[in-house]
This record gives sequence, C-alpha cells and structure tokens, in this order.
Amino acid sequence: MKKIFLTFIFFTILSGSLINAEESDDGKVPDISIGITGNVGSFDVYDKNMDLNTKPGIYAGGGLSLEKNIYGIFNFGSGLQYRYFYIDFAIEDDTTTFDATWTFQAINIPFLFILNFSGGESALNLIGGVVYSHIFYSVMESDGVEDNARRFTDTNQIGLTAGMVFKIKATEYTDFLFGVMGEYYPTNLLYNAGGDHLNMINYSLITGYMFRTNIFPGSK
Repeated sequence: MKKIFLTFIFFTILSGSLINAEESDDGKVPDISIGITGNVGSFDVYDKNMDLNTKPGIYAGGGLSLEKNIYGIFNFGSGLQYRYFYIDFAIEDDTTTFDATWTFQAINIPFLFILNFSGGESALNLIGGVVYSHIFYSVMESDGVEDNARRFTDTNQIGLTAGMVFKIKATEYTDFLFGVMGEYYPTNLLYNAGGDHLNMINYSLITGYMFRTNIFPGSK
C-alpha cells in the first residue's frame, strides 16, 4: 500500500514540475484539472480451465483524479481511486453445487492518454490507457461462512482501460463531467493457480467535478 501512495505522489510532483517548466512568457499556466470522480457499473470474471458459473456483479468506486494538458488536444490523466467489487458464482463438483459470493476491494492508479476536443462551453474526451490495481481485501462467503481469499488472490493487477467522457463548463474554472468507461485485466486474478485463469472485466458510468487552472484549450 505504501508503494501505491508513493507512486501517486511521484506523478503528482512530476506534473507540478512540468507545469512550472512550461509556463509561457506571459505567465499563463498550462491546463491542469484536479477533482473528485466516482463510478458505478457492472463487473464480471471470465474463467479458463475452471467450472465456474458467474452472474454479473457490482462494481463501484471513486477518488481523486488529475488531468494535465501536454500539447494541443493531448492530455495526460492519473489519480487515486478506491474500488469495490461484488459477484455471485457457483462451483460444480460432481453432483454438488456450491453457491458463493466474492467481495474484494482495491486501490487503482490509472495512467491515461486523453484526446480533448473542446467546444467552448463543453468538451469531449476520448480516453485510453492502463490501470494498476492493488487488491487489499478479498473475502469469499458460502452458507454464511466467510473465508479470507487473499491467499489465492493475485493482489497486483494490470488492466487496459478506455472510454468517453463529456465535460460541461460549470463555472469559469470548474467542470462537471460524465461518461462511460471500461476495463479489462489480462492478468490472472488467481495466485499460483497452475492452468486455472480468471480475468476481470467491468463497465461503468463515471461522473465528477473538476477544478482547472484555466478554460478549455481554444475556448473563448
């Protein structure tokens, strides 16, 4: 967990250094936004060499988001997000079926490449990138009995993410945002599982409120 926060602090300091280094002659500061975002949606896992029957579960989270303009319409995004996952599944063993629920929580750090198309009072962001997820809580429950599942959960996951976000100018220096995002994790959710394989995938609606240093690039 300590490494996660140190990584986020490093990228925040790096962004601040870039801002100071790129100030123009007239003293204007390049665009940077920071704020709070939240998301909620559907979560599922896909198995290989396992006899799992899953139903789409719940995925929700929120946290701090950071976005910096690099050049023109090209932006970089990062942040620190809390994630909550809940899913029901069944394991078939010969003639017996075990129903269970799996709940886990994670801290995510995204590294995003953003295309920002501005229209004065609004903007469209096309987003793609990778996300690092550290699972710090993993519990399975069946017939009222809970079991700590961290011992067979690979707590470090790397995923691919993409989505589309709209921004609407709320005040001179703040923006309201909403959109859709998706994540797919090619890394195995199971630790030391041999040939067994579980992949996470989720889709979510995202909303938030961002404060920026100046207006959209190209806006009036």
